[in-house]
Amino acid sequence: MVFKGPGGFGRIVNGIMNLIMCAVLSAYVLFTVQNIPGNEALPIFTPLGFFVSWVDSFCVGMFIGDFVPGLAWGNKLADALHAKGKVARHFISVAVLAFVMITSISFVCTWINNVQVGGMAAVIASWTMVYPFLLVSGYVIELISLPLAMKAAKAISGFDPAAASPQQ
Repeated sequence: MVFKGPGGFGRIVNGIMNLIMCAVLSAYVLFTVQNIPGNEALPIFTPLGFFVSWVDSFCVGMFIGDFVPGLAWGNKLADALHAKGKVARHFISVAVLAFVMITSISFVCTWINNVQVGGMAAVIASWTMVYPFLLVSGYVIELISLPLAMKAAKAISGFDPAAASPQQ
């Protein structure tokens, strides 16, 4: 079945993380764009606008999360830094995961929404306006929600990565 075993575990974690993260990203970006001088009266931060933005970012996030091993890279960095203890390893691995996911999702979604209207100059201007907050908030969201998502994925998938034998 799709949600059982190691593959299901990863897909569930990815899905839960993207549900949460993309909601926050979408809300912040729409709020920011809505409040740019001259945009206050435009229908930007609406329920439909939020839904469209969330679907856009969720689809990008699921693709990136399935094909880019950000957490594995973070764990390798923690190993390379000889990080001791679960907390230190968590902070390091999530930093890499957040950087990969937030950078990818925010840039691709900004490109999708701006390149046709204003070209790459509009993409870069829009992205750099929201990126710092998205990166910091995404890191905090992932620090908090990743352990909860992993606990839920373990229960749903029946797979416990801590109990799995390391691959050779």
